[in-house]
Amino acid sequence: MANKRSSLLLLLLPVLAFAAKPADDCATCPRVELERDGKPIVAVKTSPDEVSDVFVIEYLDLQTGKIEKLDEKKGLVVVAGKAFWFDSRSKLADGLAPPDRAEAVYNPDRENDSGLPYLVELRPAAGEKTGHFDLQRFIIYDPDPYQTQVSFADDARAYGHLALVERAKRLFENITLGTGSVAYVEDEDRFEVKMTDAPDAVTVVQGKSRASGRRLGYDNASGMAVLAGPVKLERSGEKPLSGEADELVYQVDDKTLTLYGHVMLKQEGRITSADTAVIIEAQGYAYLYGQPVSSRGEDGELSGEVVRYNLDNGELLVLKGVKATFEDSGR
Repeated sequence: MANKRSSLLLLLLPVLAFAAKPADDCATCPRVELERDGKPIVAVKTSPDEVSDVFVIEYLDLQTGKIEKLDEKKGLVVVAGKAFWFDSRSKLADGLAPPDRAEAVYNPDRENDSGLPYLVELRPAAGEKTGHFDLQRFIIYDPDPYQTQVSFADDARAYGHLALVERAKRLFENITLGTGSVAYVEDEDRFEVKMTDAPDAVTVVQGKSRASGRRLGYDNASGMAVLAGPVKLERSGEKPLSGEADELVYQVDDKTLTLYGHVMLKQEGRITSADTAVIIEAQGYAYLYGQPVSSRGEDGELSGEVVRYNLDNGELLVLKGVKATFEDSGR
């Protein structure tokens, strides 16, 4: 790897001699740490080097702004006055075209005959800032039976096989967690990351609640981790609960799990549906919102606009717009 400025670095980690176990127990596991208001957000590689030595740091560049030109036949794109060349290995997000705002991730050390830097990825812009930024990217891969762990201030954890952590100072810090593959492209001196969507590829755990979905994206500016669905929810306890939704959001600041879209909770023969459910694990309650929230069991049906749900015993309290129908048990 002979780059002008050491733009790509593969850390060949020492062999870690330990059996499969949670990353919490491994003080020597390689990790990347972000911080939000004094709270650590940590991505940890859990597999020993003999299983996977993929803990990669890439130093790239980022140009943000409007797309001024995009010529796929010539392999040329211009973003905010800067031109790049690209080929079939470059990632171009679907639907982007002039004058959309975009982020051009590029490697300045790989130029074509015209002296243009190589475009690694073209994607929608995360904000309104325009200009050049240094991009630091970490790639972590843990194959079965290991999983990369992302911990959110010791309150919640997420697990997957492939994590991509990106930092662009003054612009963004984010984590993408899911599954996929990583390959080193020797002739281009770079790593190719392919993230794939798969059911239950990511698991989020907080307290007694465990949710699974396709992919998780965490934005450190907002403190929100979004789990793409379909989401499956399981909650342990004396009266186990299961559920489903279109999407789940974990909020670092208030430590809540929020289910969005076609929310359904099942517990001991009772089925409750809502548009949104805010789970507060520390209290053992969920607050359900809908038009209406509807809950039906053997003893009848209850509905309302806002309902408090006791996650441990299944008791419901309608806080707004109560309506109930009770079944005659014949007793």
